[in-house]
Amino acid sequence: MAGDVRGDPPSGRRPARARRSAAAGSRTARRRASRNQRRPGAAVARLGERHLEALGFLCANGVSIHADPPPAVIAYCSSCGSETEIRVVARQSLSVCPSCERIFFRNPKVVVTALIEDDGRVLLVLRDIEPGRGLWGLPGGYVDWNEHPEAALARECLEETGAIVEPQDLLGVQHVVVGDEGIVILAYRARLTGGELEARDEVQQIGWFAPDALPPLAFPSHRRILQGWSEQVVARGAA
Repeated sequence: MAGDVRGDPPSGRRPARARRSAAAGSRTARRRASRNQRRPGAAVARLGERHLEALGFLCANGVSIHADPPPAVIAYCSSCGSETEIRVVARQSLSVCPSCERIFFRNPKVVVTALIEDDGRVLLVLRDIEPGRGLWGLPGGYVDWNEHPEAALARECLEETGAIVEPQDLLGVQHVVVGDEGIVILAYRARLTGGELEARDEVQQIGWFAPDALPPLAFPSHRRILQGWSEQVVARGAA
């Protein structure tokens, strides 16, 4: 019977079932490709390609810029959710949202350190975290986004050493680059007003040190601060 004939389809055409299966497979492939395009990894890869293209254009035209990529490519805008793109803004290669024009700047973080002196000695902490675990340094830490630097200094000293301090004069400002992160360091002289001194958060030990008996230090920035302090102590002694 004609209805039971199983043979080749007419020339140039596939059976309807095969056509439907092929169409479904094509739609699945398109959906999978679309999902891959929406994944952050794919977006980051595309941003990286555009970043390199922008750098190549600038270098070819004699423009000198900092060639490091952003520390973490911002794939999607945190304000509107749109996918970002790499643009050159003020000679920096930055993630920018093309929808709301938000620019994701590479801003440095702010760190405070305290120089607490007593009878010609300075209070130092033996660090229990990286970087610098097992080495000594000044008490201090990062400033929170909604915090005044002097409030951060008092908080960090209390958390690390139990010391209640009163921030006094600003000794100096330093800028350092660690890996792909910029850090602004504010060094304050602080007066000890109370508290019970003991090793607390992120600290193995605390100790008082004279200028001529400083232990191995974790950071060059702390070394510079203490060098200036040592010179002042020596000058006071000679006066």
